[in-house]
Amino acid sequence: MKNKINILILGLLITTGSLMAQEFGIKAGVNIPTSNAVIGNNLEQSGASGYHAGIFAKFKFAFIGISPELQYSFQIIDFEDPNIITPDKNSSQESAYLDLPIMLRFYLPGGLNFQLGPQFSYLMSAKQITHTTDAETNIKDELLNSNISINLGIGWDLPFGLDVYGRYNIGISDVNDPASASTAIQNSMIQISLAYSLKK
Repeated sequence: MKNKINILILGLLITTGSLMAQEFGIKAGVNIPTSNAVIGNNLEQSGASGYHAGIFAKFKFAFIGISPELQYSFQIIDFEDPNIITPDKNSSQESAYLDLPIMLRFYLPGGLNFQLGPQFSYLMSAKQITHTTDAETNIKDELLNSNISINLGIGWDLPFGLDVYGRYNIGISDVNDPASASTAIQNSMIQISLAYSLKK
């Protein structure tokens, strides 16, 4: 509960601060999870997808900028259990997070920039689905409510307020609750985003 309140407070500060920023706007893009963030030890990842959407503020000082963001991030990871020879071996895990990335941008001529910064995430929901029966199991209590990751990326500030960038989100904290699972898993993904500045 404390982590949720902290993230909501930070989100409010970002929203308020965006009114004072040199730029603020909206962003959206795709998630490509690269980690096996699932309960259980016998499942093999067979596919992944997702999306994110949110707001950002941007402050630029010479060749360095800082960009706090707030986004809703949803991901689906598909799994197969090679030890079960039945149609029920196919399943997926769906997770939704409220993310707070705080990015430093290092600018080169022409708007090209390299990005680096931490990301703080709060788990909003998580469930596991068996596709053949459409059975859903709420597993939110089996995962930790918050996690921390590092974003590494490259972007390009285009004309007319458009930005495009790609990031690799590297999980550095455990996703699984140690009380529910003995395996430590870090939640990592590739993100490709398009952003538009409403104020520039």
